[in-house]
Amino acid sequence: MVKRFGLLPVSILKLSRGKLSKEMHCFQTERPERGRMRLHEAVTEEGKTSFNLRKKAGLMGGVVAKTAKRKSHDIEKKLGNDNRCRASADRLQASTMPAELVEFFIKYYARPGDTYVDPFMGQGVQMQVAHRLGLHYYGYDVSAEFFEYIKAVRDRIDNGTTTLSVTLGDSRFPTEVPDRVGDFSFHSPPYWDIEYYGDEPAQLGTGQTYADFLVGMEDVARAWLPKHKPGAYHVVNTNDFRRDKRFYPYHSDIIALYQRAGWYMHDIWVIDGLVGGLPRVFAVQKNKSKVAPKVHEYAMVFRAPA
Repeated sequence: MVKRFGLLPVSILKLSRGKLSKEMHCFQTERPERGRMRLHEAVTEEGKTSFNLRKKAGLMGGVVAKTAKRKSHDIEKKLGNDNRCRASADRLQASTMPAELVEFFIKYYARPGDTYVDPFMGQGVQMQVAHRLGLHYYGYDVSAEFFEYIKAVRDRIDNGTTTLSVTLGDSRFPTEVPDRVGDFSFHSPPYWDIEYYGDEPAQLGTGQTYADFLVGMEDVARAWLPKHKPGAYHVVNTNDFRRDKRFYPYHSDIIALYQRAGWYMHDIWVIDGLVGGLPRVFAVQKNKSKVAPKVHEYAMVFRAPA
């Protein structure tokens, strides 16, 4: 097991970004001029803190202003938990999937020659890792900007050894993916309107309440079930979050909606070590507010009915 994975897998999975992540083609690095990142109205508490510090620094003078700017700079510096892709504190963008996480779950639940189906391609890391490990790949995403980049990466890496099919479209209607083709899936779904993915009306979180967003997520879960072979594994990587001081147990909501959509719950992993530095940067502040600094994520494992 250690030879295969580099560690002995246990339910609390400790991974870190490394060489593989550095070797990925990365949207934020290669297309910085096209990364339409902006201050989103759903800005996180940490991002808002940094933004407010810099805003106040512009209204202050002398040593006070320099101190505020330096503190803001330190916060932003610690925000960059990705080796190649860094998010500014006042620019909420879609986070970049750690390649090592994709690699682990492919190796654990799939094998070369299998077909990977992906309802949320994101920035194309899943496609790249799947290709490296000899899997065929069918992916969907509604973001025109990300799709343009993913297609360019696909054309760059496609050597004919595996199928690399990518589609710009609403993941609730994956008509371009054949039924019963998928052996495996691993993805991170959208985070309501917490992250900015694009201006497309079909974005699941755009202008939606959280409850309506979950209805859209259930539609996706239901639509992709027939795309999997009987017994196929489908892994969903999520975290819980806060918005306007309210806690949203996203991972448990995902479990409930997938089961309603017809999936069987198979297992759950706790991922430790890949969440960025923000929880530690603000650990004192969060603990004073009686909020646990979150340093883990979840990977829920579902199976298609046999």
